Amino acid sequence: MSFREKEQLCEMAFSGCGPLWHLCTDGNAQSIIFIDDAELKVGMNLFGVCVASAPGVKIYTFELMNNHLHSIAEGEEVAVRQFFESYKLKLQRYFSKSDRVVDLRGFECSLFRIENLQSLRNEIVYANRNGFLVKSDCTPYSYPWGANMCFYNLALKYLPSVPYKNLSVREKRKICHSNDVNIPDEGLMVFEGVLLPSSYCLIGEAEKFFRDAHHYFYLLTRNYEAYSEIAKRMHDSLFLTDDELYTAVSAICRKRYNISQPSLLPGKDKIELAKCMHNDYNASNRQIRSILKIQAELVDELFPRK
Repeated sequence: MSFREKEQLCEMAFSGCGPLWHLCTDGNAQSIIFIDDAELKVGMNLFGVCVASAPGVKIYTFELMNNHLHSIAEGEEVAVRQFFESYKLKLQRYFSKSDRVVDLRGFECSLFRIENLQSLRNEIVYANRNGFLVKSDCTPYSYPWGANMCFYNLALKYLPSVPYKNLSVREKRKICHSNDVNIPDEGLMVFEGVLLPSSYCLIGEAEKFFRDAHHYFYLLTRNYEAYSEIAKRMHDSLFLTDDELYTAVSAICRKRYNISQPSLLPGKDKIELAKCMHNDYNASNRQIRSILKIQAELVDELFPRK
């Protein structure tokens, strides 16, 4: 198909959607919730249980971090908020029975309405990059606590997963962390004790918003301006890795100053570029020092630490 034909199919897929939202919580307002992989596994399973039990809400993707959440959801605002409150309540019940006190008062739902196809693409990609940003040993495809790994991943069908409905009651209780294991389980699959996101998130439907896998991969790895705008709106402190930031800054250098290496800029231009990095790319003082080779005292004077 031609570029235009592919775009038309994407627009058709988008036009058939109900209200779309980027559901997120503020990691700056919430202390650590999940301290290890075992607790993240619990968080994953409880999220899947809530999705399966919320018929009025569709989840296209999500990413669970140790103190916050990103998810792309479809549904009426009231239903989406109820879905989140159900998830928060399940977490509260789980931690109330554990040996560790977890304060979830900062774990509050924010909803950002998604109005057009391009915004939806950007929001999906932004959510799917979150784990990659903070885990240097992960790619956007290998972070294990979300649906990111499911996008355009043909290998998933070879996982030796089992239907949830075939599990014993005891096995179901380990997943649900409750005696109530009667959840809508049509198509729900389990792999190594974890509900597979591909069995409760609409991955195939989400892929229809992109022209193809190459289009998705480009947005996942090169759409720096879109990441910046979303991060500012959500007050996220990090949205580019060091390598990505260096690539973006190098491109600015070539365009503005006809120099490919940021550290070779004269002092005045370095100051100007440092302000751009701080304001437009939310770069940390460490990143600015490292990329521009500016003395720490000068950077801290320009951007005093809070």
